[in-house]
Amino acid sequence: MNRPTSAGVATGAAVLGLLLASTAAGCRRGSGNGAAGPAAKGTDSPVVARIDDVVITAADVQDRINKQSPFVRARYSDLEKRKEFLDNLIRFEVMAKEADKRGYGQDPEVVRVMKQQMISKFLQKDFETKLRVEDVPDADVERYYREHADEFNRPDEVRVSQIVVKDKARADKLAVEARGQSRTDSKAFRELVTKYSEDEDSKARGGDLTSFARTSTTYPKELVEAAFALKDVGDVSPPVRTDKGFHVLRLTQRHPGFSRPLVEVKRQIQQRLFRDVRAKALDAFVADLKKKYAVTIDEANLAKITIDSGGDPSGGMARSHAGPGSATFGAGPRPPLPGAPAVPTAPAAAQPAASSASTSSSASVPSTAPTPAPKAP
Repeated sequence: MNRPTSAGVATGAAVLGLLLASTAAGCRRGSGNGAAGPAAKGTDSPVVARIDDVVITAADVQDRINKQSPFVRARYSDLEKRKEFLDNLIRFEVMAKEADKRGYGQDPEVVRVMKQQMISKFLQKDFETKLRVEDVPDADVERYYREHADEFNRPDEVRVSQIVVKDKARADKLAVEARGQSRTDSKAFRELVTKYSEDEDSKARGGDLTSFARTSTTYPKELVEAAFALKDVGDVSPPVRTDKGFHVLRLTQRHPGFSRPLVEVKRQIQQRLFRDVRAKALDAFVADLKKKYAVTIDEANLAKITIDSGGDPSGGMARSHAGPGSATFGAGPRPPLPGAPAVPTAPAAAQPAASSASTSSSASVPSTAPTPAPKAP
């Protein structure tokens, strides 16, 4: 048997999606005489197709169709559509068998990605099922709530700009002029700041004092109270006297505060903490697995590895994952194969039939999504 060439690796990767989905498609291997194998024992479902020792039963087809969305399932009430679906399953099987016959089942890239799929299923069934967001201890939730109080409780804040002058008469005049300006255009007030303000620090920012709460000690109490007395954006205060002089304030923003009790945010906090719980649990899980197997590391050989710091290892040519159903495979595009799972290197053809019309669910909070299988280097 000839060893697969590097030019065939991309095709091998494409066929990988098909190989991985053979069990998902529900097809079973039979005995040498073409009868259904052990997987089919105890079932009375009639065989609708045979591909050498692989059989496809009516139950297989029905199961695959029933996993589609109601919209997609409706189209298969027509016999001709069911024939098309079955033909896709047959195409899937014959290409998988031919790829395996040509040695792609042993291709390193195929084996590596197949391991990733195997690890993913392993983690979902033997690890993820043992973890729940609800298992995050209440004590940890309460501690997080206390230590991050600013996230859940915030007082009212205002933001103002100011003009500062030493002379009271000038301050009165500037306040009148500022009130005559457009309430929605702050440019004119900034021009007054640039022209008249004697406070160089805020003048450089157009008079802006940024946001502050009523309890702020950054600014004099008289200024804070005058700022909170302004009701609407664009309102201008009468001159406010402080040690620096007379301040004319213009309200630019108002931020209402909020207070969220623990009972309201408990689930949100659990989801945040669950990431750490899951990460630690996975580290412990892997550490136990390492103890079961003879793991040795040769650092001397590791140090001898030469890392290529050049460009694209493929020589500038994009890796092609063309496969069945793509425009570059065979004579032209074909309908997508049903039943093939989405894998990192699988082509579009390995996706379920009419996947665009099917429905899927995703976790609303990323932190509670299943642990992904580690990617092979």
